[in-house]
Amino acid sequence: MSEPLHILGGGSLGLLWAARFARAGIDCRLILRTPEAAARWRAEHHQLVLEQGNRLQSYSVPAETAEAGEPISRLIVATKAWAVAEALEGIAPRLHAGSQLLLLQNGLGSQQAASERFADLPVLYASVTDGAWKRDNNHVVWAGSGPTQVGDPQQRPQPGWLSMLDQAGVDWQWQPDILSVLWMKLAVNCAINPLTVLHDCPNGDVLRHAADDFIPLVQELQALLASQGVAVGAAELEQRIRGVIQATAANSSSMRQDVQAGRRTEIDFILGHAWRSARSAGLLTPVLDSLYHRLQTHLHQSGLPLN
Repeated sequence: MSEPLHILGGGSLGLLWAARFARAGIDCRLILRTPEAAARWRAEHHQLVLEQGNRLQSYSVPAETAEAGEPISRLIVATKAWAVAEALEGIAPRLHAGSQLLLLQNGLGSQQAASERFADLPVLYASVTDGAWKRDNNHVVWAGSGPTQVGDPQQRPQPGWLSMLDQAGVDWQWQPDILSVLWMKLAVNCAINPLTVLHDCPNGDVLRHAADDFIPLVQELQALLASQGVAVGAAELEQRIRGVIQATAANSSSMRQDVQAGRRTEIDFILGHAWRSARSAGLLTPVLDSLYHRLQTHLHQSGLPLN
């Protein structure tokens, strides 16, 4: 009997991935943050409800806490970026020399910290574009399908266990230069997410609110990408950002959803990481700086953490 796949995090993305594996008949286990969360899951008889369109499907997915003793060979980390370090410390005693990790986080910074903490283990990074939100503790809504790119920052060969993503019907591809992919996604998020929070608007209204700052912001982000070895012209980056805004015009960004729900945001791993990287590279980024400080002020006034 093959070893189970473990998914760390019971948020919308963790539940979505667990549902797809369970639907494919793959043995997967959810690892939840607290005994209380695990007890609530047991009260639902380990049933995970996946809603897509008008269709509801229910799957049996066992849940446990980090303290369970079973060794973990394949771990998908689906927590928020700010929760990665603490969550992985909790699970560390169950990892071993043959363990492999796949990180699904937004932004950058949490991935590098995990790679440093578990330097002897293969730690893969992913860029995920699926949209999902939780209707209830055990009920996830798959709001939009999108491709996932997976890669190894150390550029090692693709591991065989990722064939389970094919079995689960995940639209994915192996990306040899995953860091460039994540940097590009970070730049797009920096141009969209903060403005959706500051103006409490859907993605489609970002350009109207950005006004004359949009082109200078794109130019600053292009310079930041160049400093990180990502070769993209300002015109191409502008087109990419405009394309995402148009394709997701009716969507509410994850950062805006967090603020509306009174949850901690991933500002430190999106705009904060971009701002610190620009400082380290010696770049002048007045528009990015202003956006970052305005967002921090907004979060402070909303009673939310600034990182």
